Amino acid sequence: MRLSLKIGLLAALAAGVAYISGTSAADEPKTKNVKGCMAFQNKVRGDLGKQVKAKDPKWDDIQKQTKEWVQISQELGTHKPPKGDDKSWKDQTEKYQTNVKAVDDAAGKKDPDGVTKGLQTIGASCMGCHSKHRAK
Repeated sequence: MRLSLKIGLLAALAAGVAYISGTSAADEPKTKNVKGCMAFQNKVRGDLGKQVKAKDPKWDDIQKQTKEWVQISQELGTHKPPKGDDKSWKDQTEKYQTNVKAVDDAAGKKDPDGVTKGLQTIGASCMGCHSKHRAK
């Protein structure tokens, strides 16, 4: 009887530790700053552009990347801008999030033209934000 109680308590403790460690990792941002967000988006933009042009795109991989990119784009707006005012930063990061979500939506529909168009829209919008907020 005592052994069963000890095993039960140990199992409950292990489940609690697993739960706590799982939630804390999920709550932490994937990037620590704006530079990290930009490094991530530069890599994923290049990767996605190549992947959707493949003869047989691996949509599961593409969709996983775009979902992660949506999360990173949301984190970007939580960081303080390297330069410029907060209102402009908020406006720019919201536009960016909208554009990243459009890429994610197109990936969800397995639409290579939609993904490509979304990537082009994001690429064309870089300087609008960089000219106001990028540190020199």
